[in-house]
Amino acid sequence: RPETTIITCVDGRWYRHFQEFARDRLKTGPRTDFLAVPGGIEPLTLFDLVPKDFNFFRRRLEALVEGHGTKRIVAIAHQDCGWYRARKFGPFKIDLRERQLADLRRARHRLQEMFSGVTVETYFARLSGTSPEKVVFDSV
Repeated sequence: RPETTIITCVDGRWYRHFQEFARDRLKTGPRTDFLAVPGGIEPLTLFDLVPKDFNFFRRRLEALVEGHGTKRIVAIAHQDCGWYRARKFGPFKIDLRERQLADLRRARHRLQEMFSGVTVETYFARLSGTSPEKVVFDSV
């Protein structure tokens, strides 16, 4: 059974990098659960604003943790996320990266409350800004 569940965005530009990171850096092995939705962990931050989205995501995650005996949850957000870019925050301009980092921290806290015996890790994937370009995963 998979011991790790990885929560990511569905953005196809990043998915290969998420899988390589899981295999090479996290050493998760071939039997890893991936839970991917647009915006990745964003539904976990909506428990007080959009409970329907939160509960939809929560029920599926609980089923994985209980059904597979998950011991570790890894949440990954990524640079230039279209879901976050398309979200409307009223007339305010926001720094998307800072919003995603705050959401990762909030989601980590929520996951730790929901699954006290499960290790929770959070990462932000970004382009390195070097040539050749590579993807860097920063621990959050």
